[in-house]
Amino acid sequence: MPDYLLIQISDIHLTPTGELFPGARTRDNLVASLTHLTSAGLAPDMLILTGDLANAGEADCYQDLAELMDQATEALGGQVVYVPGNHDNRSAFRRHLLGRGEASSPINQTHWIGGLRVVSLDSVVPGEEFGGLDAETLAFLRDELATPAPDGTVLAFHHPPVPSPVEPMAQIMLRRSEPLVEAMDGSDVRLIISGHNHHEELGVLGSVPVWVSPSTAYLMDILSRDEVRGLPGCAVSQIDLTDDGVTVNVIPVPLGGS
Repeated sequence: MPDYLLIQISDIHLTPTGELFPGARTRDNLVASLTHLTSAGLAPDMLILTGDLANAGEADCYQDLAELMDQATEALGGQVVYVPGNHDNRSAFRRHLLGRGEASSPINQTHWIGGLRVVSLDSVVPGEEFGGLDAETLAFLRDELATPAPDGTVLAFHHPPVPSPVEPMAQIMLRRSEPLVEAMDGSDVRLIISGHNHHEELGVLGSVPVWVSPSTAYLMDILSRDEVRGLPGCAVSQIDLTDDGVTVNVIPVPLGGS
């Protein structure tokens, strides 16, 4: 099996002004992340953006993101996979990031790198902050997993299926994960990746490892157990898949002036 390098970028929260709150300059943070990856000489096979890409689903933000990612992949290479989060708008997301007609149905996709399959699922429950996988999405996943991939499968969706130590975030995680466990049973899924929490976390669902990536917009203070407390900061995840297994590392991004 060849080695695969994936970069996960999560919870970008682009806004029309470029700032989410004082100290969280979300556009600058994304640009700094892409510049940092390029300067390091990385050559990812895929960049996976796991949701909350625009803070309020603004079309202009998606257009800006698409242009930034096109510029980045000219230097880095690799495919880009866009995954929706609860802050995203499905219709605008489809139109401006995927080049498809507007629709409100779940955005489920399959991408291949050689023999590695990356299945991205839409965990958005319209009108809610918590996540879920509806019947259409679960059927899509079962159909995909019915045929094994030569080098296995990575699942990507926004809402973590494992709880955050920050209680308000634990309340809006992925709900009803049992059907997901059943769909993965006996399959070739090697790793689940998600975002949403703005802090890194490692867990297990059934027998599958789960990685929750930090955010580029801001980071979560996990010692603030009873309330959400954001801290200025930015990080992305590096995922290496080899014959020996899966390794995930956090890449902190230097932010000048934060």
